[in-house]
Amino acid sequence: MSFLFEAVEPLSGIIHHFNRYDEDSVDRLNYKYSTVVFTLLAIVATTHTYVGEPIRCWAPHEFEDHWIEYTNSICWISNTYYIPLTELNILEARRKEVVYYQWVPLVLFAQALMFYLPCVHWTILNRSIGMDIHKIGKTCRDIELLNPDTRDKATRFLVKHLDRSLKYSKELNLGACSRFKSRLAKLGCFCGKRQGNFLIVAYLMTKLLYIGNICLQMYMLNHFLGTQYTIYGLEILKDIKETGGYKESLRFPRQTLCDFERRTMARNIPYTVQCVLPINLFNEKIFIFVWFWLAFMGIVNVLSLLSWLWIAFTTNRRGYVRKYLKVFGKYEKENDRERLIGFCDKYLRQDGHFAFRMISKNTNEVVVGEMITCLWDFFGKNYNYHRKITV
Repeated sequence: MSFLFEAVEPLSGIIHHFNRYDEDSVDRLNYKYSTVVFTLLAIVATTHTYVGEPIRCWAPHEFEDHWIEYTNSICWISNTYYIPLTELNILEARRKEVVYYQWVPLVLFAQALMFYLPCVHWTILNRSIGMDIHKIGKTCRDIELLNPDTRDKATRFLVKHLDRSLKYSKELNLGACSRFKSRLAKLGCFCGKRQGNFLIVAYLMTKLLYIGNICLQMYMLNHFLGTQYTIYGLEILKDIKETGGYKESLRFPRQTLCDFERRTMARNIPYTVQCVLPINLFNEKIFIFVWFWLAFMGIVNVLSLLSWLWIAFTTNRRGYVRKYLKVFGKYEKENDRERLIGFCDKYLRQDGHFAFRMISKNTNEVVVGEMITCLWDFFGKNYNYHRKITV
């Protein structure tokens, strides 16, 4: 198993290199750890498929060694079929070929790629708005290690960058139609950079893509394995509950039959041989793990989507900002109430609030509080300017 450790070492470096700061822990489970897990499974499957003996057939006694080798090869590439000992309808069973075992490594590699694609979608949309949360979050992580003077300068630089991004995406008040669209945007009816909800909607779409990826993989495996793979894990749990273990699954037969013909000068001679598929012993364990991993990822992705929907449409954005301002002594209830409304609803809007929420998940509350209070002071100095644009 030393090859596994050799494979994991460069992969761990890749994981560290692709650390991102515009995601939550569930996103990392999807695009980072799931990708690595399925890549390792594909490596294991490739090793057992193309290095060992994936199939061995019981050839007739008159076959010489090179005929036996040919039999193993032709049965491997032309598929086999499984007939239970109690099956009487042999012709019907021959139509149900076992066709998947040659393609298991490629399918696992494809699954690894599918887990990564939603991350690419989110990265492209995140950068298109000009507010690169990944770079902001990475800088915030670096700020924690700086001395106070350098830290203040870096924080002010980030605040100016955020201000430019927020002003760039701001919609000028051009009339009643514009104000009506802004109100509908708060309810999620309009989406766009000018409505101030582009990032949060793009992120929720990415969450939906992760969930859709799980559903698509289950659907794909149902057709690939030719069985009801969706309930496979439930059957295993039922067997464990009833018998204390699980039975050999008919989805991954160990013994199959193979039909082929040997050409001679006079005629073609048909043969039916019995074959053993040692590879299916590993395939069964792999796809048991895959089922439970997909089920786990499906649950955590749904819960993550629900939590972000709650944050996007039900949480009190003003209360979130007010909490940090009070901690840093920047908020006076009577004097700053109107200013807080303009700061949260007209200046930050949904995308600014989302950016701070995401940064807090990747840094700490102190850094987020410092950025909010610094942006609050910056907003106060330019309040009349912003008021002309947004009110």
